Amino acid sequence: MKIKLVGTCRTFSIVFIIFIGIYGCGEKLEQEKSKNEALKSESTVDAASAGRLTSHNQISTFLTFQENNAEEAMEFYISLFDNSRVIDVQRYGKDGPAPEGSIMLAKFSLNGKEMRCSDSYIKHEWTFTPGVSMFVECNTMVELEELFEKLSAGGQVMMPLDNYGFSQKFGFVEDRFGVSWQLNLQ
Repeated sequence: MKIKLVGTCRTFSIVFIIFIGIYGCGEKLEQEKSKNEALKSESTVDAASAGRLTSHNQISTFLTFQENNAEEAMEFYISLFDNSRVIDVQRYGKDGPAPEGSIMLAKFSLNGKEMRCSDSYIKHEWTFTPGVSMFVECNTMVELEELFEKLSAGGQVMMPLDNYGFSQKFGFVEDRFGVSWQLNLQ
């Protein structure tokens, strides 16, 4: 009986030591977790107080077309720039609020920069504004002149190609879809 009691005491002692070890580690883990949460919260507050967002979401240009010509514009734009393509197109169906086949949302890239567009079935009082425009750095005069010609065709020249003192050659156009483009020779 005495041997059994010693065995039971030993077993109890071993279980107690393991329990203390686990409990102590668990408590340390909880303390570390609390510290990490506090640091995370502080960094979010610091970022917010500095006026920065802590989100890692992608930011891209979104073009809203009101004449059911988003696809035509998108195809025109990707034809002008290398490394450009349609990524995804979602269309309205026959039971949708917009004309069947019009673009609900399209993703495309212009020279690797992701953009989005849609056909708005709601006629807004606003349209595109020259205050927000696409800025293109051209590498050659030929590239600049070709883009200027193609983008201004059917649109409006807001600043003809010229040296305005801040670059070798610069032009500002509104294309036939109403989107503004600043074209600059590096």
